[in-house]
Amino acid sequence: MPPRLTALRLQLLRTLARLTREGGHPPSAEDLARASGLSAATISFHLRALRELGYVTKQGRFGGLQLSEKAQLAVGAGIPIYGQIAAGPPILADQSPDHVTPSLDALLGVREGDFLLEVRGDSMTGIGVMPGDYVVVRPAAEVLDGEVAVVLIPGEGTATLKRLYRFGDEIVLMSENSDHPRMTFPADQVVVQGRMIARLGVAVPRVSKGRS
Repeated sequence: MPPRLTALRLQLLRTLARLTREGGHPPSAEDLARASGLSAATISFHLRALRELGYVTKQGRFGGLQLSEKAQLAVGAGIPIYGQIAAGPPILADQSPDHVTPSLDALLGVREGDFLLEVRGDSMTGIGVMPGDYVVVRPAAEVLDGEVAVVLIPGEGTATLKRLYRFGDEIVLMSENSDHPRMTFPADQVVVQGRMIARLGVAVPRVSKGRS
């Protein structure tokens, strides 16, 4: 008889999802056995069935257990991705998910050491960074010209999010809002703390300029 997704195996998938979320990496079969209170032999038997069913794969040199997209849909892990949405000519919105992302960390490409900052002010609205949004920052002492950086303002002890350019011995910080003037400082007084790699638009809905 071919293997099937029993209630116990579904619970094992949920446990795997939880261990992955809490540990930040795919757990081992031993981790799953400890968390489930089952013997190594029992876990091995059910993992073999789950692999045959396409719910579990092994990842990395240490054989961490990773849920497939099929498994993530089964246990409700991750965020469903419902096809595409048009920003130009309209397209039909699908009603069933194509696949899921394992986590927001995976979707945004977050690495160990990255952190979030809540945005205050409207100086970067031109690139869609609104007050109340969060930006994902990757620590860095230097950024490329034109990248959006977290920078300590000389003499103020405060940080700002701006697009950074170097001109000789000067650093120019540019806003993405014409209401905010550029700022220029001696390069040796500017401390870069990181660069923006992603944005989470969690602020309340806004109305575009020019609309009532």
